[in-house]
This record gives sequence, structure tokens and C-alpha cells, in this order.
Amino acid sequence: MSTQFSVTRSSEWGTGFVAQVTMRPDVALNGWTLRFNAGFSIVNIWGAEVVSFLDAVYTLRNASWNATGWNGEIGFGFQAATTGPVADPAGFTLTAPGVVAPPPVLPPPVVLPTVSVGDVLAWENEGAARFVLTLSKASATPVTITFATANDTALARSDYRALTGSITFIPGETRKEVAVAQVDNATREQTERFFLNLTGATGATIADGQGIATIEDDDIGRFSIADASITEGNSGTKVMTFTVTLSKPQADSVSTRFATVDGTAVAGSDYIARSGTLTFLPGEVTKTIGITIIGDTRVEADESFLLRLTNPVRAAYADAEATGTIINNDLPRITVADAAPVVEGDPFAGLAPPAGVLSTRGGSIVDAQGRAVQLAAVNWFGLETETFSPHGLGTRNWRDMMDQIRETGFNAIRLPFSAQAVQEGGTPSGINWSLNPDLVGLTPLQIMDRIIDYAGDIGLRVILDHHRSAAGGGANGSGLWYEGRFTEARWIDMWEDLAVRYRGTAVVGADLHNEPHNVAWNAWAGAAERAGNAVLAANPDWLVLVEGVGDHNGSYYWWGGNLMGAADRPVVLNVANKLVYSPHDYPNSVYAQPFFQGPDFPGNLPGLFDKMWGYLWREGTAPVLVGEFGSRLQDPKDQAWADKLVAYLSGDIDADGDKDIAGPAASFAWWSWNPNSGDTGGILADDWQTVLTAKTDRLAPIMPGTAAPPAEAVFVVSLTQAAVAPVSVNWRTRAQTASEADFVAANGVLTFAPGRR
Repeated sequence: MSTQFSVTRSSEWGTGFVAQVTMRPDVALNGWTLRFNAGFSIVNIWGAEVVSFLDAVYTLRNASWNATGWNGEIGFGFQAATTGPVADPAGFTLTAPGVVAPPPVLPPPVVLPTVSVGDVLAWENEGAARFVLTLSKASATPVTITFATANDTALARSDYRALTGSITFIPGETRKEVAVAQVDNATREQTERFFLNLTGATGATIADGQGIATIEDDDIGRFSIADASITEGNSGTKVMTFTVTLSKPQADSVSTRFATVDGTAVAGSDYIARSGTLTFLPGEVTKTIGITIIGDTRVEADESFLLRLTNPVRAAYADAEATGTIINNDLPRITVADAAPVVEGDPFAGLAPPAGVLSTRGGSIVDAQGRAVQLAAVNWFGLETETFSPHGLGTRNWRDMMDQIRETGFNAIRLPFSAQAVQEGGTPSGINWSLNPDLVGLTPLQIMDRIIDYAGDIGLRVILDHHRSAAGGGANGSGLWYEGRFTEARWIDMWEDLAVRYRGTAVVGADLHNEPHNVAWNAWAGAAERAGNAVLAANPDWLVLVEGVGDHNGSYYWWGGNLMGAADRPVVLNVANKLVYSPHDYPNSVYAQPFFQGPDFPGNLPGLFDKMWGYLWREGTAPVLVGEFGSRLQDPKDQAWADKLVAYLSGDIDADGDKDIAGPAASFAWWSWNPNSGDTGGILADDWQTVLTAKTDRLAPIMPGTAAPPAEAVFVVSLTQAAVAPVSVNWRTRAQTASEADFVAANGVLTFAPGRR
């Protein structure tokens, strides 16, 4: 058919535009499908629905009210996100009549667990070598593994009992044990080993199919040699004595060779090299070896050499190497005293910071002590786009950016990324490498590593947000959590890998997928359970954040913002107290929704928030973290919306000035830190430096308390005597029972000037 197409842009900015497409077909239509090429991502659309977006080609179908033309025309509009100037859509292909059915939502492919067998160390007299078999995740169906032993230096019958068989993991089990009997005899033997091989698997695949059993003989004596040290002296010689012990008396003589090996100490100038044979007569268990040390007056650091045992006769080794340290007496010694006890204090003025492992209790997020906490985050986007890096690094250092986020009062970052960046990589761009030299040559995932590590250093928490599948702007065009080559199975695998990679770091939660839409709540809830359970099986410490959908049974709201369906069909995870619902909410300037236009605006908003998502928090069903909300705050309707939403999040759910929900404000993530968000701008002005106080002032009622000056632990470092030349020493902190969540890691160089001690 012959159809005329026209594209008109009604507004545009550096990273996006709004356009209207008009079609003039030469025949009457009753349903239509349109394909066209696009160098942008559609983030909002009216008068049409997105069927798919693959290889830069969109496929749309008519809306329910837009199947036929009027006066020979059919039109639709959209809002696009870009990374710079792009051409209008082109290459239009219109198909009609009829509507192309949306792609079916297929059940996800079955991803089998993997099984591995570990190595084991066993003493001969323990009776059995116990191999542990583990599944990578629990299976819903039985898993059966077959196995068989095999000789290495240990032989079946004389050292162990050969074994073949099978073992079954019932649904839910992830650990099994196979015990292989050992032969205990009175014969002295060297260390021996045999194998347990996994020969087959039903319901799983084999990841590590061979376990090694190392058998230590309990009858044989074992040599150990202890480290030794001595102060050098200014002249002459001294003897450094090493003690060699035998684990148990023997009925026959046993022996071992020994020899010195240079380290920083050199034979001939620092000590006299020595080698020989050390013999233990029947019943003896202790011997000594003396090494001659040469004194001098050279100013030098402490030096060391090794004394090694080799070639045991009728014995074996428990520890065959010792270090001999020559302590130099010509240098002052550096000592560091323990710091006085420090009172930790409360850095959040009555509100506990969200540190450590977080869980949920009713409508609250709580820390390991059960104290209610609040995540007050800001979105720092860019890793999800074709730049494969957070935006703003063309003008600033990345650590400086994060320091400013912390100083502005936020305690967390919601970090959007694409599956492509994590699973396939990409070339980071838009970075001033002279300002960020430590990012040169890194992959997108390695940049994410750096951000997460530094967040832990400065006390920020991180929420990882799967923003889209392929790199680009906005949500997936399909509205689904998978798209094109990025299948649901790859999406779940990606989350499992991230959960393992960032276990024990500053990451506290997984926002499973950004702004699902064009999908029923029940379908999305099921997918969220599959991914959420995979995350928690790999890392039970994380929170799992589940967004809403676009509409529920004809009630339309923001993409990701409609959680009405959770009332009748809640998300249920295998690990309790880890679910957080995470809606999105936006104002009139982003899209002029009908509820912004009525005479009851803005008084209607608290009830709307409550209906769409807030009831889950208010009723104590689960915590709510509003994952995206933001505005330039220039439209008066936006300002009224912000006031009502901030009041609601503070716990004043009817916006009457009285707090209705006790405890800290609801958690949130403002969109965005970046000024280059076309819809909302950012906390930062366009210079990527200046904080827009109009926005932070609006958020002040729901921001955590102002941080108090941190307490300090003071360590005193001293010299035993004043030095005649400068003395320098490197230092760094190291976690012990206090983890790096309890103190700020630090390192440096300490220098004593001549005469100082």
C-alpha cells in the first residue's frame, strides 16, 4: 500500500526529544503494525504500543482506540532518550489490516544446577575420607549423582576401600557427603592420595567432577622447624639456634637433610652458610641446628634467610622451612602503641546508618540489630547507556563525585546498568582520562567494582539496578525484563553472578528490573520470584527490590509504579524478610497524566500514592523504596506533587501535618544526580559541580540526620632512639573484629625528621 509519513518534533534537548508521527494511508485501516529504524530509545509513547525493539528497529502496533484512521490520517507520539543528536525515525513499513499479536511470554528455559565435589584431608586412623558434594542451587526435582573411587599413590584394599555408587539430593537439598573407608595399619608411609570421580548426573550438570583425598599417616614421625631470630651485634659472631622437633618418638633412627638459603641476608657477609644431616636416635624428639651470624656496624634493615629441611628418611614433614631473622642493632626501632578505646557514637543523630546486612520487618528495613534504618539514595546513571560508564566523568574525578554525593546527605547510590555492560562488556567513553587515570583500560564491570569498593570506604551503600538489557537509554522497549539475545535465563544468571561477586561489599540490594510494563502483574511477579530466589541462594544477605508494572486491570500509572496487584498476588521469596517493593513516581512535567488535571489536584495525590503502592508500607506488608522520582521543580504542578510525595514518604500519609507512620521516613532514590536527565535534570546543575539547593531543600524533611564529626582512634608511633637521617615507614589499617563498615580504611607514609623519635 502507498502511505505518506511525516515526523514533527515538538520539543528537543541534548539527550532527548518529543515527536509526533502522522501516517496517511491510501486505504481504510482496521488495525495496523508499523516498523521503522531508530537511533534512539522510546521512553514514553501514546497512540501506539511497542511490540519489540531489536537491532535498532522498532515494531509498534495500534492502541486499542487507534486501530482505524480518521479523515485519512492516523497519528501517534513518543518521547525519546538519546546520547546526542540523532535523526528522525526512517524506513517505515506499514502492515494492515489486522494487528500483529504480541510475542508470547514463553516459560523460561530450565537452568540445571551444577554439582561439585571438594577435596578432603584425612588422617589414616580417622576411619573414612568424607567428600562433600554441593549443588550450586536447590532443585525442585531430585538430583542423582553417580561416583567411583580411583587410585593415585594410595591403593584400593591396602590404603582405602574402593567404592562405587550413587547419591540423591532431594528437592531443596544442596549438600551431601560420600564417606570412603580407609585402611588403618601400623606401617609407616608417606602422604598418599586417591580420587573420587563423579561419573554421571541426572537433573544437574557436573562443574567439578574430581575430589582428591589426601591421607596423612598417623604412624610416621613428622619433622617441624621453628623460626629463629637474634640481634646482630657490631662485631664478631653469634649463633642463631633453630629447633627441630619430631611429632612422636620412633623405634628406629630417622633423619633429614638441611641447608641454608639466602634471602635478604647473604651468606658470607651476614651469616655462615651451612648444610648437613640431622639424625634423631630412637626415642629422641628434639634437636637444634646452630647458624653462625656475622656482626657489623652497617646501618641496614633487618635481614633474613631460610633454613630448609629436605630428604626425610623414615619420617615426613609437618613444617619443613623456617625463617632466620637477623635484627639490626645499628638502626632505631619503630614501635606503635595501641590506641585508646574510642566511643563509636551515632553518626546519624538518632537514626542508625544503613550499614551491614539489612533485612525487613513489617514495613521497615532493619539492620542486624533490628533497628529501623532508611536508605536515602540518588540515581547516578550512565553505566546502562552506550558510554558504558557513569556520566559526568568527562568533567570530574569519579571519587570526587561520590564524596560529594555523601557530603550532600545521601547514604546510598542506585546504580543503573545494562545486562550488556555486565555480560558482554563494552568500551567506556565520555571519560576525561587525565582526571580519572585509574579507570584507563577497565571494563564496565571493573568500573562498577571500583565504585562499589569506594562506596564501602566512605560509608555509602549501593543498590544495583538492572535498567535495561542492551545498552541504551530508558527502559526496555518491549517492557519486559528480557529482550533480544538477553533472555530470561541470561538475566537470572547475571544476577547470580553479581550476587556472588559483590557478597560482603557495599551492595545491599538488587533492583531486579527497571520499569516493567506491557505485562500483567502476575507474570512479572513470577519472574521476580525466579530471579529473586536465585539472588538469595547465591547471597542471602541482599535485599531484593521488585518494581511495579504500568497498569493493573485497566488502572494505569507510571511504568514500574503500579503495585496494586501485590495485594492479591504478593511476591514470595524463599528467604524471609528480604523483599522490598520499589515503585516509580513522576510529576506533570514528565507526562501530563489525567490525575494532574482535575479540580481535586493536588489533594487527590496522597490517596493515589496509597492506592498504587503506599498501602504496602502503611499496612506493614513490606517496606517501600521509591526507586525513581524527580523533577526540575519549575512547573507549579510539579512543586505541589513534590510536597505531597515528600509528606507521604515522611509518614504523613494524608498530608495533614501529622505523622501517621512511626519510625524513619520511607526509603527512596531521587532521579537523578545527573544534570543530563532530559525529563528531570539532576541534583547537580549543568556544570556537574553545583548542588541545586531548591531540590535538596525539598528533600530535607526525608533526608537522614546530619552526620556528626567522626570519632578518631589515635595511634602513637615512636623510635627507640633518635635517627641521624630521616626515617620513613609505610602504614595502613587492616580489619580485625572491626570490619571496614566500622572505620574508614586509610594508609600512608610516616616520616621522622633527624633528631626526632
